[in-house]
Amino acid sequence: MKRNRVALLVLGFALAAFCVVGAEGSAVAKDTVLKVAGISAPDYRGTQSLYRIKQKVEAGTDGRIKLDIFPANQLGDYTQVFEEIRRGSIEMGLIFLPSQFDIMLELGSLPFLASTSDGLKKQLSPGSSLYGVIDSSLDRLGVKLLRIYGDGFIGVGTAKEPANATDPSADKDTLIRVPPLAVYRDTAQDMGYRTTNIPYADTYSAIQTGVCDGWIGGSSQINYLSFRDVIKYYIPYNCLFDQTAYLMNKKLWETLSEADRKILTDAVNSEADRSFADSISEDLEFQKKLQESGVKIIEISDEDRAALVKHIQETTWPKLAEIYGAETMEKIRDTQ
Repeated sequence: MKRNRVALLVLGFALAAFCVVGAEGSAVAKDTVLKVAGISAPDYRGTQSLYRIKQKVEAGTDGRIKLDIFPANQLGDYTQVFEEIRRGSIEMGLIFLPSQFDIMLELGSLPFLASTSDGLKKQLSPGSSLYGVIDSSLDRLGVKLLRIYGDGFIGVGTAKEPANATDPSADKDTLIRVPPLAVYRDTAQDMGYRTTNIPYADTYSAIQTGVCDGWIGGSSQINYLSFRDVIKYYIPYNCLFDQTAYLMNKKLWETLSEADRKILTDAVNSEADRSFADSISEDLEFQKKLQESGVKIIEISDEDRAALVKHIQETTWPKLAEIYGAETMEKIRDTQ
């Protein structure tokens, strides 16, 4: 009897070890469901990327790892979701990086970081100095950065036509809403706009009621989907670049086997790489839709945009260097 009990105990330990380690060395051999938070509407391309990642991961792990997608802020806004990812109560997300946890997380929003989607992909992908800073900052916060997703170039949408819209620094006689970040405020002000801080959720009504004349902070797609009824002009300055990030709880990431990490990483990399290329065609598509809905596009010539780039990098970047560090900014500039 004693010998049988010992044998049963040994068998029990072996079975338990198999369930934890799994046939392929995975730490998640049993079915594991990961909650994945998104901030965009279900039909937005970023959200659709999550569903494609879900398919690839579930197929690659034979269903051992399942992704449960919650788009459109269903699990809270991005600051709440970020905190939950840190704790592990939400396992993954595709969200904005909240800079209140570390101001260096704003670096990806530097004005005129690059002028092309390929240039932005280089700056916002593994291997760049900028990406390394963001990656290290998130690591210290207990969050694994899987990749940065390119959402699109940012312009200015207004209810009235700005004065001197294409002149790099001339006064625009226009009050616009900016996000509560120095990178947005300083860029807009150095372009000649007056600025005000208004919560994003109140921006539509603020433009509608004349509290402000317009806003900066979204691509042509966001202007079309959310603001086309209150704006009459859109200026595609492409001065800033909107991005989100694929994130995972760091401790969870460390429990995954190399094989499962590769499956997840390959799926995310495919979507992140695709996002930068899609951002250009999408921008043109939604500028056309804005025009069709009655919004006038104020075109910026290549010459005007080159002058604007020079003005912002000579005027705004030195101010931002005081915030993010001159050495960091110089390393980023050297890779442009």
